[in-house]
Amino acid sequence: MKRLFTTVLLLAGCAPDAAPVPAGSVTDDTGRLHGTDTPRGRIISLVPGVTETLVAIGAAERLVARTQYDEQPELASLPIVSGALEPSVEALAGLTPDLVVMWPSGGDGAAVGGRLDKVGIDWYGAAPQTVADFERHARNLGRLLDLQHRADSLIAAVRFDLDEAAQRWSGRTPARVFYVVQMEPPMTVGPGTFLDSIFVAGGAVNVFADIEGNWPLVSLEQVVWRQPDYVVVPVAGYGTPRFLPGYRDPSLDRLASSPAWSALSAVAEGRVVSVDASLFGRPGPRMGEAAEYLSHRLHEALGTALLRTREVAAFSARRALP
Repeated sequence: MKRLFTTVLLLAGCAPDAAPVPAGSVTDDTGRLHGTDTPRGRIISLVPGVTETLVAIGAAERLVARTQYDEQPELASLPIVSGALEPSVEALAGLTPDLVVMWPSGGDGAAVGGRLDKVGIDWYGAAPQTVADFERHARNLGRLLDLQHRADSLIAAVRFDLDEAAQRWSGRTPARVFYVVQMEPPMTVGPGTFLDSIFVAGGAVNVFADIEGNWPLVSLEQVVWRQPDYVVVPVAGYGTPRFLPGYRDPSLDRLASSPAWSALSAVAEGRVVSVDASLFGRPGPRMGEAAEYLSHRLHEALGTALLRTREVAAFSARRALP
């Protein structure tokens, strides 16, 4: 399992021949160069996964706004500028940022970038899709904010968390999973994406690991033909509660009520796993947490035994205190 996970990371990091980046600068996902001589002090991030990364490397106090999807306690007092894909340039400019991190495309991304250029606001295009993308952007932003050491430490910590999750469940037969990005029409996860890497670290294998594209559309007939062991459903605002064996997952009834989806043996037999959409939808510092949670849900018997062992150990430690 560890060897497979390492292979996924290496493949995700392979990129076509990239032009060398001049010293004293970094390049974003649009190919734009950003100088690193002057650390940025007022930042707006419109990419939730990047926002989590900025908070994790100690830049929360430099953020001057947030999107409606950023719910970290450190950011609660910040003004909300917009959703992630359709920001108001006027609202952004009014906050006088010296760097805006945004999606370079999708929604109104390209037009927003052009308008930011016209008002003289530097923007960094980030469209992370893989674990390697997360590491590259964390490293770049660490340099732009003069927080390189913290960024390097975060990258190492995420690698450790993913490796630890992979080792914990090594030796067990990987569960074959189908991840529902959207139900109608069915969209799922392609190979090499950060979610695909989370699956591997969590003791699973993507049933569509052989398909092209990061987020491919598939037919329900294809899903039925592949008969995954589990169907994983992201749910907004769901959180990551602890489930005991035999608990009925709240997404099961939704799928079981559909004759098409109930043709899946995983649905008919109750093997449906709800997960927190924000936790599983962001290539950021919590990818190891996502892998750990998924592994507990897919391997409940062993996961419950581990939880009980930890709870007993914690109880014994409390009793030993004077």
